[in-house]
Amino acid sequence: MTRARIAAGVTTTLALFLLGACQGGPQSSPEGSVRSFLDALEAQDSATVAESFTAETRALVAEVESLSRRAEPRSGQPAITIEDWCRAFCGGNVEGSTLHGDSATVVVIVEGDANEVPLVREEDGWRIDLADRLTPAVQMLRLAVSQAEMDSASPHVDTLAGSAPDTIR
Repeated sequence: MTRARIAAGVTTTLALFLLGACQGGPQSSPEGSVRSFLDALEAQDSATVAESFTAETRALVAEVESLSRRAEPRSGQPAITIEDWCRAFCGGNVEGSTLHGDSATVVVIVEGDANEVPLVREEDGWRIDLADRLTPAVQMLRLAVSQAEMDSASPHVDTLAGSAPDTIR
């Protein structure tokens, strides 16, 4: 085989690889993953929104939504829904990204404000990883819901009622 044929074969192989990478799915790049997420929010496609997240973020988002539904009757605040997520991100534009090995940060501009969206590379593509941001909120919601449920479940308790007669003087 001549050098020219080998070079042509390598060039063709490289071109096909690059073409495939450029035409990859929405999660083949951090920017593509965030654009897919934004499009799914706009369409209120909760399945695709959930698919945009890491498994840990999906679990935390589900817990935030569940806890907010449990707190709704006591707090008077409406439960968090996909529409709330949309209000926070819809209309956003991807403005750039920074790669850090298997993690990335994508900048999304929403109404003039820059928001950094962290992502991690998983076996099947890039996923949004909000676990660090959501964990404190989930912990506060757990505490608030737990306290509210305890307050509503137990009426005021008189600490002296039911004491042995010889201990009360």
